[in-house]
Amino acid sequence: MGGVPEILIAVIPIYLLMVVGGALRRADVLGSQMDTGLTNLVIHVLYPALILDKVLRAELLRDPGIVFSAIGVGFSIIIVGLGSALLVGRLIGLRKGTGWRSFTLTAGIQNYGYVAIPLLIVFFPKDETTVLGLLFTHSLGVELGVWTLGMYILRGKPVNSLREFLSGPIVAVIVGLILVFARIDLLVDRSALVGFAFDIVLNLLHWLGLCAFPMGLLLIGTAISDLIGKEPFSFRVGIGGLIVRMGIMPIVILSLAKFLPLVVEFKQVLLVQAAMPSAVTPIVLARHYGASPAAAVQVVLTTSVVAIVTIPLIISFGRAWLGL
Repeated sequence: MGGVPEILIAVIPIYLLMVVGGALRRADVLGSQMDTGLTNLVIHVLYPALILDKVLRAELLRDPGIVFSAIGVGFSIIIVGLGSALLVGRLIGLRKGTGWRSFTLTAGIQNYGYVAIPLLIVFFPKDETTVLGLLFTHSLGVELGVWTLGMYILRGKPVNSLREFLSGPIVAVIVGLILVFARIDLLVDRSALVGFAFDIVLNLLHWLGLCAFPMGLLLIGTAISDLIGKEPFSFRVGIGGLIVRMGIMPIVILSLAKFLPLVVEFKQVLLVQAAMPSAVTPIVLARHYGASPAAAVQVVLTTSVVAIVTIPLIISFGRAWLGL
């Protein structure tokens, strides 16, 4: 991984994919009638395939200590993020009924999927399998925080059932970790036929997984395009989101990477996570649970645009500070 220009070369195509998605929406090439089918394809097929491919290949995940530390750090980051966003929301004058809940959820959650994945691939190509496997394991802790405290903030109560938590990607992580802990690699090594079949399955998962993040970024672009201009922009909401995502949380996440006894590959994951803008998922959740999607959109747009500048800066600083 080089300096700022090289980082920009990695970052800008990610944003251009979102722009292309928005343009395809405006041109009606990716019309709204395609949303359900394509979203289901990504969430239930392509993204789980990518997860299984990387988790099953990541030898480092055979260590339960590494796995549980990744999950625990993911959960802790979300708790701190939501707490910080809750406080900042109050300080900028948001109250119940003015988008405070949506602001808190959106500003409190970093993008831990479609933007982080290609950056990790570009920045750490030699460790791609391991860092992505750790990212997906880390996402279990993130999802746990989102669906407990996050949902409590958004709608006043946590999820009612395990079914809401167990999305396709989460099931893929859990299944992958179970197979890794069961040492499926030993079974593969003992039988040429099993090894042959396993390689075919891994190659299938690999090819499906390659489609996941480009398609996901295109769909993010269509979703943002649908919501731009629907509500007047709130300066305080945008600034509040930047304070949390580009101010408080990079310091918190990089400090965890610096001072906790973590493997280098997970420090690499946290380096990228520290630089991430807000996740897009809260827009969907705010709309679904009757909160304010407008506040969520404003936070996502503001942090995503500013992140074009801050990602190279945070990555460069974090790399030097962490010695990566």
